[in-house]
Amino acid sequence: MSTFIVQRALALAAFSPAVLAQGPVFQTPGMTSVPSNYSVPGSSNDSGQANRFSNVFNPAFSFVVDSLVDSIHNSGASEDGERIELRSLEFAAQSWVDPSAWAYFVAVADEENVAIEEAAVHYTGLGGNHTLRAGRFFIDFGKQMQTHVHELRTIRRPLALRTFLGDEVKGDGLQWDSWTSVSDETAVRWSIGAFSNLLPESVKDIDPETQAAQSIADRKHAEDFNFTARLTAFTDVGQNGVLQLGTSARVLPRFAYTFEPSGDAAEDLDNTVFGLDATYGWSDDSGLKSWTFGGEYVLDTGDTYSTIGDAGTPGDPTDDSVDVISDELNGFYIFADYAWDKSNSVGLQYSQVESPEAGTPDVSETEAYYTHLFSEFHRLRVAASGQNREDGEDSTRFAIQYTVFVGAHGHGVNW
Repeated sequence: MSTFIVQRALALAAFSPAVLAQGPVFQTPGMTSVPSNYSVPGSSNDSGQANRFSNVFNPAFSFVVDSLVDSIHNSGASEDGERIELRSLEFAAQSWVDPSAWAYFVAVADEENVAIEEAAVHYTGLGGNHTLRAGRFFIDFGKQMQTHVHELRTIRRPLALRTFLGDEVKGDGLQWDSWTSVSDETAVRWSIGAFSNLLPESVKDIDPETQAAQSIADRKHAEDFNFTARLTAFTDVGQNGVLQLGTSARVLPRFAYTFEPSGDAAEDLDNTVFGLDATYGWSDDSGLKSWTFGGEYVLDTGDTYSTIGDAGTPGDPTDDSVDVISDELNGFYIFADYAWDKSNSVGLQYSQVESPEAGTPDVSETEAYYTHLFSEFHRLRVAASGQNREDGEDSTRFAIQYTVFVGAHGHGVNW
């Protein structure tokens, strides 16, 4: 393990630098294991890329079927009962544009609509270990926000991330990535991104009659763009362990809350979410049995949430006002995962947050799960979870997730 960085660097040196854009350079603890069958540029006479004198075009296509059966029992007024659903159908394509650029897109269809979740180009022509990513892609925050939901260890993202960042956060923008080896045992990576809009996906699910909607101007000054940053490092621990530490930030310098029935708005607001994460992975000498422990602390600062004030006639929302709460809310999650072979693993995750909902200061969630891989392309997961709220609205959930990968599948950097 002490020569891991050197050995990996020598192996990569035999290939084009462009290979860095398509597959993860390192396997860090806690990374999701997803199928990938990339070919190195130049390894075949057929590059897969067309020119004006050829009709050859052969990008790598893939699709993912992610289905779910679950049963929810809720002591409050929220959803309750059983459901069978095709949670998502993901279709993706990826191809080398030239030896220094790789492009991909990901379209996802659920039961209601079709959306382009990612469409980006990775450019590695700057030399060294630098990569520029341009287009639409998930934010680089911690070790879970970059991945699609079907790639997670659990059925959903941890409660702390869902509460402060949303189920998914993607944006149209530009990101610079780079990494360097500090020693034979340690590597450091950093990224900085600028985006037009990084509001969470959950803003689409609000009730406009009772809640204020967040918005960000389409055109803005450079200092009002939305930003992300991440700094992380991992190092060998003994002969069989790897420890990774990281810190992340997502910054909204200017946004607004608007209440549709009255037209009242609160503008020139700002919000920043910080994260500190740690992950430790250990495997035995055979590489079959492994333990993974991890966690992340999340801090939500600035203008964190809004409430609606009944400024006039009771029961009439057309004259109500938006009241913005500026506060610091924190949350965290921790997990432990044990795999006794390449096909079977179990895990336990606990998350807790200070809720932005008025009257609900603390919410916690516990999830236990078992994952079976029939192959790297075929997965079954069984999970049981419970959520506890101080207002007494507790819920339990039992879920079976069935996921099939077809074709080359991957979404770039995730460490």
